[in-house]
Amino acid sequence: MGFRSVLLRGSPALGYSAFLALAGFFLAGHGQQANADIFQLANGGEICGELVNADRTGQDPFVIRPYAGGQINLAASSVLETVVQSPIEVAYAKKRFQVVDSVEGHLELAQWCQKNRLKQEQKFHLQQVLQIDSDQPTARSLLGFSLVDGKWMTKDEKMQVRGYVREGSRWVLPQEKKLREKQKNLKQVERAWYEKIKRYSKWLTGNKRVSGREHLLDITDPHATPALIYFFAKAKRQVNVEILARALINVGTSAAFEAIVERTMVESNDDISYFCLELLEQHKPPRAIPVYVDALRSKDNVKVNRAGRGLSFIGDPSVVRALINSLVTQHKSKIGNQNPGAVSTSFGGAAGSKGTGFVSGGGPKIVVQNMRNKEVLGALRSITGKDFDYDLGAWNAWYESQKPPAPRINSRRDEA
Repeated sequence: MGFRSVLLRGSPALGYSAFLALAGFFLAGHGQQANADIFQLANGGEICGELVNADRTGQDPFVIRPYAGGQINLAASSVLETVVQSPIEVAYAKKRFQVVDSVEGHLELAQWCQKNRLKQEQKFHLQQVLQIDSDQPTARSLLGFSLVDGKWMTKDEKMQVRGYVREGSRWVLPQEKKLREKQKNLKQVERAWYEKIKRYSKWLTGNKRVSGREHLLDITDPHATPALIYFFAKAKRQVNVEILARALINVGTSAAFEAIVERTMVESNDDISYFCLELLEQHKPPRAIPVYVDALRSKDNVKVNRAGRGLSFIGDPSVVRALINSLVTQHKSKIGNQNPGAVSTSFGGAAGSKGTGFVSGGGPKIVVQNMRNKEVLGALRSITGKDFDYDLGAWNAWYESQKPPAPRINSRRDEA
């Protein structure tokens, strides 16, 4: 507790003269004080002043010289606690008793309080200014008021008039607050699903695997999607992957289907990959097509072929053009370190590739290869029922022949 807590408790509601009378018993502004203390009394009161007998011990009485002058002797049992005041608090006490009860006097002391970070005291003196002049602009401004349509308003009042509402320490529009509350509630629901699915997923590897499977396959709430995706992506055992994939299908959100599509693009286990592809074949989610078509343009030849395999299962004729463009793709590979002066050649390369590379001298070299994409060809055969092998010219000619002929337009005007 500091000096200002003694002076200002409840004081803003008092007039300045009444405030001085209330505080005068304790404080006055004269003399230099060596030890400025607050003496908390057993009867609930407090006295501010200098302890004269600073070397007192045990049950010796307290000899106190209040700021108001004079001297008080108190029995040791009358004082519960002594709190040391800071130099700033003492300085304020002196200034406060010297201030003139006027707009100028209180403003000057309020500004001194502001410089010395005495916020409560500053507010008190600004309020004293407004009791003298309720429209004093400096005091109004320092207290956070603004003049709006001829009326002084606090920041809170101004924001409320403009239609804003409080959200913690911020002012926001009601719509924004409602949206944030909705998002917060959504996160709580999703978090609850995360804990449940985490528990059910653990059961799959223990003696509760039947119960875990049943609980997972009973989920239909779309809010469970993020948690299902997380544990589906982490699952390694095929049986667990299959259960979680079916759970995602049951939820049926776009994000759930996309998670299955993404798994087919990164899964190295063919059994798991084909299981996921068969699910996609049954449900044909629209979002699968753009994901696979985008992957056809990958610099990674493995991804190109996995995308082709996925489109084969989806079986949508709209992807034929993209498949033809990706039938043979160009990829770069690095040939390892060479000894200085060494010469080596590279013809062909990976299975299904056609192309040549030439390496001369030391250091790694970049080789460009034209890769024939077997899974892309398989998708073209499956979707079109045609087979032109890797002959791009034949595929393009056939594709163009499938377009309806352009309408013939007679440019001559009909004769009257």
